[in-house]
Parts: sequence; C-alpha cells; structure tokens
Amino acid sequence: MPFEQGKTVRFPKAACTACPCTPAAPPAATGQLSVHPDEELLAGLRQQDTGGRAKLRERIAVEHSLAHVGHWQGRRARYNGTRKNLLDLRRVAVVHNLHVIARQPDDSDYLLAA
Repeated sequence: MPFEQGKTVRFPKAACTACPCTPAAPPAATGQLSVHPDEELLAGLRQQDTGGRAKLRERIAVEHSLAHVGHWQGRRARYNGTRKNLLDLRRVAVVHNLHVIARQPDDSDYLLAA
C-alpha cells in the first residue's frame, strides 16, 4: 500500500490474515498501520551493523530522558521570561538526574559481597 510518513495507512482487513504479525496486533489495530514521521531515519539506524544500532540505542536513551523532563515540567513555560524558565528547566533536569542516580545499584552491596 502506498503511504506517507507520519500518517495512518488503512487497508482491507483480509490482508491482515496473511500477515504473520496478526496474532500480536491488538484487535483495534487490524486493518491499519501508523507510520512514524522519521521512519526512514529509524529504519537506517535499525540496520544490522553495530554502529547504527548503537546510535539508535543512544538516541532512545536521550529521547526518554527528554520525555521525562517534558512530563515533569509540562508543555508550556511556567514563568514569564527566559531566565526563570531556564532555571526551572535546570531544576527539573536535576530532579531527573537524582531519580536516575536513585535507581542505580548501591556500591556498598558490592563491597559487602567481596
């Protein structure tokens, strides 16, 4: 089926029966497929060589961190003025980094085991 990036492709449900992915697909998604706006870039990064996969893994980690910061900070600026908003962004980034550090294993556990 022809498609545009960032759009949803719709096709006959009969075409889904021949697809091996049908059992894993949710029932509501049968007959349609969403294409990511950056599908070409992501497909290039998903290639089998280790360099592309390593870049994709790095990109995913950064995007997840930015998504967490965006979730905590919100979609709109909280204050008037760039200086206050920059301070707020840095505050949220510090909180995120503290959450990441808190999830790290404690080094004293390793010292006790040795």
